[in-house]
Amino acid sequence: MKATRDWFGAALTELGDSRDHVVVVNCDLGSATKTLAFRDRFPDRFFECGIAEANAIGVASGLAQEGLRPFVASFGHFLTGKYLEIFQSVGLNDAGVVLVGTHAGLAIGKDGPTQMGLRDLALMRTLPNMEILHPADGVETRAMLDYIASHGRPTYLRLCRQPQREVHAAGHRFVFGHPDVLRPGEDVAVVTMGGVVEVVLDSLDELAAHGIHPTVVNLSSLPADRAAVRVLGASHRGVLVIEDHYITGGLADEVGRILVESGRPPRFSAWGVPDYGQAGSPEDLYARYRLHVPAVTGLIRAFADTLDPRDHGA
Repeated sequence: MKATRDWFGAALTELGDSRDHVVVVNCDLGSATKTLAFRDRFPDRFFECGIAEANAIGVASGLAQEGLRPFVASFGHFLTGKYLEIFQSVGLNDAGVVLVGTHAGLAIGKDGPTQMGLRDLALMRTLPNMEILHPADGVETRAMLDYIASHGRPTYLRLCRQPQREVHAAGHRFVFGHPDVLRPGEDVAVVTMGGVVEVVLDSLDELAAHGIHPTVVNLSSLPADRAAVRVLGASHRGVLVIEDHYITGGLADEVGRILVESGRPPRFSAWGVPDYGQAGSPEDLYARYRLHVPAVTGLIRAFADTLDPRDHGA
């Protein structure tokens, strides 16, 4: 098991071997963001800006305008905190910058809400030309890196600190925006991304003992494929979104809006972080915010109990 930030660091270095237009703009966090291996192999393609994310975003935007594919790496909380610079330099210019935000969600633990990436999705979703990707494991991380390097659009890559096991088979084909069904089921579709994916998967045995067999959906890239999400909604009586992010502005808002606009939505609910977050061990925080296996199992059971046989869907 590795964190997706570790898989990113290895895949980025491999990408540098085959694509010489890939460069890294660093913010004095190379050890944490796992970009040091790239620096060691390609020192002339590694630009250290220090603790200055705003400057790094400007430097990267200039490099992108010259035809390079720069990856700017920092904690997601710090990087997206420079929203004005991202808006002005990357978004408005349609600059092909890859913003790499690590330490997503609650797993940063004792460093607390001043460093906790909990509102990055909400910010990046406001930019109409920004693609957002949040892998669930190493296989998906590598597939996403190949996809990102194949085009020059503004991109936000969200990565986790906590170790995550592989949930995809080797050779998994990543399709941007498409709901990735990891376990087909019935009645309830549970939609999530990133580090919560394996938590939902680990709840399945207990749920099965209670006669609940949800469809597990990894919606790892946004904007979502609207037609595919509508199909998902039409084939289930209920859709539940669970995310390691503020309950406002993230995956729940994306999925909920699509379903409401479908005209005949299924029953819908969502769970996420309702406040600024706290400082504590990752284990304590995931328990406090009901994002560990026992709590997620309970959330899915409670939601399934609200479904009415008259609700539409399969």
